Amino acid sequence: MARTLKFEAGRAFAGQEGERPLDLFFDYRETIEDIKMPESMINPYTITIKSLRQAAQDFSAKAPKARFALLRLWSAPHFYPFMMGLNNRDLTIFRDGIGRMWVWKFMCKDMAYSEYSVHKNMTARLEQMQRQLGSDSHKFQVRKDVVLVMGRDEDELLKLAAAATFSVQTQPWRLEIDFWKSFVNVDVKFLDGLQDEWWA
Repeated sequence: MARTLKFEAGRAFAGQEGERPLDLFFDYRETIEDIKMPESMINPYTITIKSLRQAAQDFSAKAPKARFALLRLWSAPHFYPFMMGLNNRDLTIFRDGIGRMWVWKFMCKDMAYSEYSVHKNMTARLEQMQRQLGSDSHKFQVRKDVVLVMGRDEDELLKLAAAATFSVQTQPWRLEIDFWKSFVNVDVKFLDGLQDEWWA
């Protein structure tokens, strides 16, 4: 049975960023003030790129053979692979340029606070493994959809990066690490040379 939608939370529009080609965007700014984030949601921007770089440098200073992985969750250009609950989908309704209404089933990247949810989900996926590792849990740092993995050498990095990948990719199956946008078995000098966009 079709449902009649009487409002939209956002609007779709075409826009351009700098020198990049024309792209599709979704404007959800009007909903920001209506959304109250629970206290359990951590602002991922309090974890700065600079702090991740520093964590890698500090780790490398204590472990001269240290190797690193920067793992990024796969996502589509406009949405993260986290399904929206039926009770939250009204917040995703948007109107296109000719007045049609659409609803996202997965989390639109342009939605208000979408990065908070992604950060919480990624953190939760690694928590059980980190508890099992005990004192080694600091070897994983999460920021939004990126996981920094730190190993004392290649062998340890292989084990830890595989464990992080397994933790992200199982239950549910729809999540996976995007190895085309990840870096594995690199040194701290390589990480220092990466532009911030790779960490964002």
